[in-house]
Amino acid sequence: MMRLAREFRRPDWRQMLAEMSATELGEWAEHFGKNSFSDMLLDAEFATLKSLISGLVTGTHHDAEMFSLITDPESLHEKTDDELMILGEGITGGVRYGPDSEPGH
Repeated sequence: MMRLAREFRRPDWRQMLAEMSATELGEWAEHFGKNSFSDMLLDAEFATLKSLISGLVTGTHHDAEMFSLITDPESLHEKTDDELMILGEGITGGVRYGPDSEPGH
């Protein structure tokens, strides 16, 4: 509850709690469990700062989204088994359990 009040910059968290229903509180708790405003704000601030510094050094304009650490969940796609196997081959010390489905191995 104190985190929610801090996000809305309200020092009176007890009053804020008294004004909301249990359903609202549960929905906010679920929302902040998945999405924190402060994480997105910090990422936006640092991405903008990095973009400005890069622009000053190189003399070219760079979009702040290029420097963001938080990726858009829609842009991520689930990898296939073959892609995961190829990525796993690069891990040193990894042990594969189970039969190899490719002939000649």
